[in-house]
Amino acid sequence: MFESGIYAKLPDDMPETLALAALDVAGAPAQTAKLVKPGDYVLILGAAGKSGLLCCYEAKKRAGVTGKVIGFARPGKSAERLKATNLCDVVIEGDATQPVEVLNKVLEYTGGRYVDIAINVVNIPNTEMSTILPVRDDGIVYFFSMATSFTKAALGAEGIGKDVNMIIGNGYTKGHAQITLEVLRESKLLREIFETIYV
Repeated sequence: MFESGIYAKLPDDMPETLALAALDVAGAPAQTAKLVKPGDYVLILGAAGKSGLLCCYEAKKRAGVTGKVIGFARPGKSAERLKATNLCDVVIEGDATQPVEVLNKVLEYTGGRYVDIAINVVNIPNTEMSTILPVRDDGIVYFFSMATSFTKAALGAEGIGKDVNMIIGNGYTKGHAQITLEVLRESKLLREIFETIYV
């Protein structure tokens, strides 16, 4: 390995397959842990997926009782599974490629308040504006999804006059492996979901 190569020591307290399933998306929850502060309103698009569940857990933990975590998911099994976790204050079902629909549903829940942070972990294209629109000016937009078109995101934000800070998720942030594996240690429910679906 090169000196700058990324590696993580596999833990002794969980199967290798479980650890690898979590480490595959470790950058997203670790970045969420860094970005979310007490009292923040956080929107997570793709909240019912592997990285989405981990991000919901970290967002809920960091936003605290004064913040809100809004999970956005496709209608059906995914949304029902997410609701059962109680990791979100509300689960909104809908189409993440429809920005006006996403915005209206979020504002309906918050009573007209824009969110402080939106996290995109959706694995389909054309969800850029759905992530940007619900965020307040000077808020944070975190694109972890590799389906993101950064041209659409940049020009879209400019086109609607939205002054937000956009972050590209590169899959690595300091402590990402430790933070993500700790989530599976802290949450028996998430560990069971990962063992059932992703291992």
